Amino acid sequence: ADSHTEAFLTYYDIFVRNAFGNYGDILREISYSPLMAENLSFLQSKSAAYMWETQGKISFADENFAREIMQLFSTGLYLLNLDGTQKLDNDGQPIPVYSNDEIMSF
Repeated sequence: ADSHTEAFLTYYDIFVRNAFGNYGDILREISYSPLMAENLSFLQSKSAAYMWETQGKISFADENFAREIMQLFSTGLYLLNLDGTQKLDNDGQPIPVYSNDEIMSF
């Protein structure tokens, strides 16, 4: 457990450094954070172009990073009313902010 303490403290420090700063700076630092790389599965991932050029394989980008950025640091999962409650469709179900097609476009 102690072996991961430094990674979490470094991640926490991103928010301390940028608490009154720019949203883009936070996203940039998070994007390069080793903790995010490990937890979001983009560590050791390869681009589709790289896989085609080096191995002749057709591959698709890992959309997990785009999805997590939107869920954790941007839009959230569901549309919200001004009071913070979830907007509901005609069946009483929460309305998603985005679809998988939109994630794949990133």
